[in-house]
Amino acid sequence: MKKSILILLAVIMLFGAARAATLYRIRFGYYPEKIRAALDFNDAFNYQLEESREKIIIHLPSAEASSDIQNYVELSDIIVRYFEVEKEEQGLKITIPLAEPIPYNIFSLNDPPRLVIDFDREYTNLVSGGTIIDGVENLKVSKGTRFGKVNANVLKVDPARAEVVPALARKHKPNLFESFINLFNPWKEAEDQHFYRATVGTIAEEQGAVAAVNGTYFAYTGKPLGTLLIDKELVSSPIYDRTAFILTDDNQAFIDNILINCYFFTPNGIRYDITGVNQGRGNNSVILYTPVWGDRTGTGTDGIELVISNSTVKAINIGNSAIPPDGYVLSLSGPAAQFLTENLKVGDKIDDHIKIIPYSTSPKSILHMVSGGPRLVKNGMVYISKYEEKFRADIAEARAARTAVGITRDNKILLVTVDGLPRQKNQRSDKSSIGMTLEELSNLMISLGAVEAMNLDGGSSTTMWIDGRVANQTASGSEQRVSNAIIIRPRS
Repeated sequence: MKKSILILLAVIMLFGAARAATLYRIRFGYYPEKIRAALDFNDAFNYQLEESREKIIIHLPSAEASSDIQNYVELSDIIVRYFEVEKEEQGLKITIPLAEPIPYNIFSLNDPPRLVIDFDREYTNLVSGGTIIDGVENLKVSKGTRFGKVNANVLKVDPARAEVVPALARKHKPNLFESFINLFNPWKEAEDQHFYRATVGTIAEEQGAVAAVNGTYFAYTGKPLGTLLIDKELVSSPIYDRTAFILTDDNQAFIDNILINCYFFTPNGIRYDITGVNQGRGNNSVILYTPVWGDRTGTGTDGIELVISNSTVKAINIGNSAIPPDGYVLSLSGPAAQFLTENLKVGDKIDDHIKIIPYSTSPKSILHMVSGGPRLVKNGMVYISKYEEKFRADIAEARAARTAVGITRDNKILLVTVDGLPRQKNQRSDKSSIGMTLEELSNLMISLGAVEAMNLDGGSSTTMWIDGRVANQTASGSEQRVSNAIIIRPRS
């Protein structure tokens, strides 16, 4: 009797060992937050994993595939392209190449038997692009979202070891096409003579930089829109007290909203508020013209101008005054101009004041300042001031290519560009970076370590230039000419 039972048990064990689980179907589900793969078996199975950043290998001992299972099972997704199913000595091997190192979860279910793999659509991968110079590191970011893929580039700068400076585009010799256009537009040169536009790469090379990104907003003439201060010289005045990036003499960085209070007193104590800096003079205006504007003010004869050097009136003109290299010109129109001519003469002293007033920080001695906006991060938290700073919907609400600047807790500066979709639809693919909203950009800056951050000009302007080449994918397919850039160069 015992012998019969032993024989029966041996037969059962041999029958069970000979029976292999069959993989008869692979299914996929596509969700906003994940992709789910389900491998269906007709019986219980075992599996073993080999995992790396590039791929997942699943070993299925004693398993086989039905005739319906192809060697390559396509997903055609940017995260996972396909499953490769192969026979191996002890069963099946399934290889899953990963386009990006992404979070995933693998687990088995028994009723019915199946293996489930969930691939997260949301991920952030950060790799080093190398050290550019001492104190400057390039980082590459690839980010998955439920809306698509995002690529970003980062320059992480220690301002104590490398110099960070805003720089204006300089006048350049027109190319053949521009010369032809100017021939039929003789007024164009006069209109554009005060500010210019050039590619970020051109600005950087002229300044001896090793890297650069585009800076603040600008008009089509090249005039910066918002506060720009370079080497303590005020280039342009604020718009809506928008957020600015500040650098001091002692290499400290700040981000804050800025109010600039400009005015002067005549010898008899009359105060005049300066209404603008380096811009066209309208009616009832008081405009300050500095050497960065050009050799002359270019104004008409409907005002009065004070040529100032060493706080002394050197000349009083009707218009189009020469701007002294060591001074400035105050250009007045409206009733103030008439009153001034009756109460001021050459040789009088002018008591001028340009007060830069940050809202909440206290920089000691401001060397450079670049406005932009809106603010993205404040005290380590998301803080987007797009309505307070009166930004248009294309900046405030859209998904686009972006440029941003941030400051870490240990005073490192982050210059960041985010690639947007190419302007030409026929150049877009499922691999194209889709750009970011301001909210997404804010979260990216925090993930990079920023405790303060703000937005800069974006869209077609977004450019990162490193050591002679454009490091990002520009939205227009090539570098666009901009008014100004933030450059990085070695400290001398």
